[in-house]
Amino acid sequence: MEYVYGSVVDAENGEPVVFANIHLKNREVGVISNIDGGFRIPIAYKTLGEVIEISCMGFETKEILIDVFLEGQANIIILTPSSFELSEAVVSAKVKKINARDIVRYAIDNIPQNYSLEQFGLVGYYRDYQIENENYTNMNEAIIKIFDAGFASKDNFDNECQLITYKKNLEFKIDSFTKQPYDYEKHSKIIPSAKMENSGGNEFITLNIHDAIRNNKIKTYSFINDMSVDFVENHRFVLKGKTNFKNETIYEIECFYRNTDYYSEGKIFIGATDFAIHKLDYALFKRKKPGELDTAINAEERYSDGFNKTKRELIYHIITEYSKGEKDKMYLNYISFYNKILVQKPAEFNSKFVLDLDSRRFMVHLNRMPENVEKIKKSDFKIEYKGKLLPIIRIRFFEDIRTFKLTPHFIKKETGPILNYLFTENDRLEVSDLTYSYGNIRDSLGNKLDEKKYEYLHQYREFFTQETFPNLSDSIPKDSLMLKDAPLDSKLQPICTSCKTDNYWMNTPLKKISN
Repeated sequence: MEYVYGSVVDAENGEPVVFANIHLKNREVGVISNIDGGFRIPIAYKTLGEVIEISCMGFETKEILIDVFLEGQANIIILTPSSFELSEAVVSAKVKKINARDIVRYAIDNIPQNYSLEQFGLVGYYRDYQIENENYTNMNEAIIKIFDAGFASKDNFDNECQLITYKKNLEFKIDSFTKQPYDYEKHSKIIPSAKMENSGGNEFITLNIHDAIRNNKIKTYSFINDMSVDFVENHRFVLKGKTNFKNETIYEIECFYRNTDYYSEGKIFIGATDFAIHKLDYALFKRKKPGELDTAINAEERYSDGFNKTKRELIYHIITEYSKGEKDKMYLNYISFYNKILVQKPAEFNSKFVLDLDSRRFMVHLNRMPENVEKIKKSDFKIEYKGKLLPIIRIRFFEDIRTFKLTPHFIKKETGPILNYLFTENDRLEVSDLTYSYGNIRDSLGNKLDEKKYEYLHQYREFFTQETFPNLSDSIPKDSLMLKDAPLDSKLQPICTSCKTDNYWMNTPLKKISN
């Protein structure tokens, strides 16, 4: 499939307009702009003379003929910020002033009136990926159909889904270390200051759990928790003003939460007439405590990530947007779930430690030459068995095989029996009882021997609706349903080969954000 490319930017500052809606006029089909403002549309719509409508909360809506799009380059679309009015909120029926907290409370109370209680369907573009040094990595993409039982059901856990298409995009970098499951025991991959359980590894299900509007009757994430009960009670609200979006007046309300450990800030956009929630933008931070930077793993990385500058650390950022469809009911437009991950990567300068029973020596094989071999001493090798230090009487380095041969002290009374036990074939020997570490042994690049490195990456899971089915009543073949407890790339996941795909496409971003 061939595409035309566009990029949406802010007329005032030239910055990308993130998550702008790009829809074919008078049709449900469309996409959302990426975090770099970019999007793509199949070139077939250009030849059909279609008109696209570009809209985003806080900006004036714009219409453009796809026919004017140039092929083979990014077409820049400039959106002008819409007028923003500071005013008090008024309930027109009684001409009574209400505050921001009241508006939010009315909006939550009116969810049953503003969102479909009947079964409906969504088809959209899903992706999950990480960003490292402005480059997308581990890009997984899919077109997914959702069968939602409606807001009369308390949450979307019972929703059924079909995987229409799925692919690991091999044009992007693959990093096996960042793809691994979360591990809070070995800390090989964690979310700093938070925890996410591995409940089967289905990334799409994990994303949907974090839709606080759809799941307003259950706990979703801190500190919105159970939105119908906790959101209003937990937060402080400030009415910023109101703006116009698609000829509708929208209140913009800021929300805040703070305790001794965490701080959250967000915005909620609510219709002034029907109190429908159009958008919820919520970020949670960890507050800096005295001395925390000095003791943190890889403190330098935290400095470079802005932790010191802002005196807080972003844990996650979730944006959920709904838009009006048939009978003015609100349907999911997109959801984006960001969190920062800390990944433990193997040492670049590493060793293989071996007990050589024939020579009765410890062997340390290196993957590259050490620097200043002549300065390396016996004290740079610390070998213990069950916490008992084993003395080394001599070390020799063999350059041709990049190996240190360490001769232990067998005659010493305290450790001799232990060494004789170690260098005798024994099935009962527990390898974990034997530990070793090295002093300041480095290679020519300054890497310390066997020093593992910790790296922060930005991780995203996102779903963008491309078409809505307000009156979905299709029967769903059981053998085509997505397995909720298996990753999307599992060989067990069924692909709905009978599903029509002509109207849907993957809005794959460019490989590098700055492009």
